[in-house]
Amino acid sequence: MRPQWGILPLAGLAEVGWAAGLKHAESFTDWLLTIVLAITSLWLASRAVRYLPTSTVYTIFVGLGAAGTAMADWIFFGVPFHWPVLAFIALLLVGVIGLQQVND
Repeated sequence: MRPQWGILPLAGLAEVGWAAGLKHAESFTDWLLTIVLAITSLWLASRAVRYLPTSTVYTIFVGLGAAGTAMADWIFFGVPFHWPVLAFIALLLVGVIGLQQVND
């Protein structure tokens, strides 16, 4: 595995942070952190695009962000858990792993 792949999970984690911040930020500090995380996630994704195909980076970036945001909703914010949602997130992650395999 190329080291550039390590950038994408960090970008996805920052994506989850700012997505959660959009819903839950109330103070100036919360909003500032949300903005910093948004900029960080896009900056990290832009670094990955230098070494990996753009379509792959974008798909993985959005997929990890969506999966992570759904999990954060369940774990931290009391959104009800539904098995079909988990099944589709698993399908998404299988696709992410598949993209990594064909682009390595």
